[in-house]
Amino acid sequence: MIDVELLKAAYDYFQIKKPFYDEMYYYYKGHSKALEDYFMIDDNNRSNRTIRVNFVKKFIKEEVSYSIGNEINYISKSQNENIIADIDFYLGHWSEQHDAKLMNRMLTYGLAYELYYIDDDAQFCSKIVTPREGYAFVDSLGNIRFFMHVYHKKFDSKLYIDVYDESTIYHYIGNFDNLESTEEHFFQGEVPISIAQVSDEKEHDTIFNDIRGLQDAYETNLSDISNEISDFRNAYLSIFGFQIKEEDIDKMKEQGMIQVASDKGRAEWIIKNINDSFIQNTLTTLEDKMYQISSHINHNEKMQSNLSGIALRSRLISLEEKCKLNTKAFADAVKCRLKFLFSYLNLRQNKTYDYRDIKLKFTPNVPQDDVSAAQIINQLGEKLPLETSLSLLSFIDNPQLTAKKAKEEHQETFPKTSLDKEVNKDG
Repeated sequence: MIDVELLKAAYDYFQIKKPFYDEMYYYYKGHSKALEDYFMIDDNNRSNRTIRVNFVKKFIKEEVSYSIGNEINYISKSQNENIIADIDFYLGHWSEQHDAKLMNRMLTYGLAYELYYIDDDAQFCSKIVTPREGYAFVDSLGNIRFFMHVYHKKFDSKLYIDVYDESTIYHYIGNFDNLESTEEHFFQGEVPISIAQVSDEKEHDTIFNDIRGLQDAYETNLSDISNEISDFRNAYLSIFGFQIKEEDIDKMKEQGMIQVASDKGRAEWIIKNINDSFIQNTLTTLEDKMYQISSHINHNEKMQSNLSGIALRSRLISLEEKCKLNTKAFADAVKCRLKFLFSYLNLRQNKTYDYRDIKLKFTPNVPQDDVSAAQIINQLGEKLPLETSLSLLSFIDNPQLTAKKAKEEHQETFPKTSLDKEVNKDG
């Protein structure tokens, strides 16, 4: 039984951090502080439009696409074909978007949780929990001592708190003085949770934290200039040396002309002088800084039409290096997932696998030079194992399965000659 005072302290800490994570979520949805606090002119005749430009969401989705836009390859170090087949089969009912959603949450908040459970059909499942909905208490050695899932049910105003430790799930309602029930979970001896964490800095190592101020300035300035242009329609006509009767104003608007009776009279518009170069330079500088700090590139920039795959790839070096760090962080969570999956298979199917036997291969979703890779494979020839050769090609999702099929087809086409048959034939 977990000490109630410790649970209360953990919940208080969760409540302190939650507003910051909520703000991250609002920015991801496009509800920035700049637009929320935008200065409105108290005049019904003036334009007060706010323009939303969501770079935070754009950059996060780009990194998710680059990092795991291609399927994760599982490679058995011991060449165990069954282990790869079982991973595919027992995770086959999961959503195709699951990994993308998990990485999306990890990049949005700096960390995300994956909670494991067994569903009503006895299948191994997981639920993604964000820091807005849960908190993991981790000791000084990095061990998860308990996990707290805080949520509301649909059409129910009650607060539900589920606490997971190494053996039990404690169901609280409202507060920690109201323990509704307890139950043992499937994964005895382990808290059924994994943490996908970008770095030790967590929420401080995020795109939101890096470019929030720049995006606020960009949206504010863009909204300002848009309103200036809209207000530009309400120009004033100044008249010198003559007068227009009030009853003639509508007629003048209808005919689109004005007759100046006096030789010294003149009519001209009073317009505001807007320095468009200064405005454009400011917006360009802000946008460029956001791309620089986030290590992204502007795909809208004009490029030569005959650029090679290598040249295109070179423009993505900085982003690709950043995405490599993302995949390393994500791989830690996937290894933990496999650990719980193999525990499930051991208890349900009596299959014994070791998650440390699995090597994860992430293929960046960026322009690949498969021609060069094929040339290298051809030059190395038999010095390189077939499975390793196939893993170098971006269009191969499962090198181990592809290698197996290739060997089977080769044996069907060129069956091995039996030495015994040859000997018997000669005799």
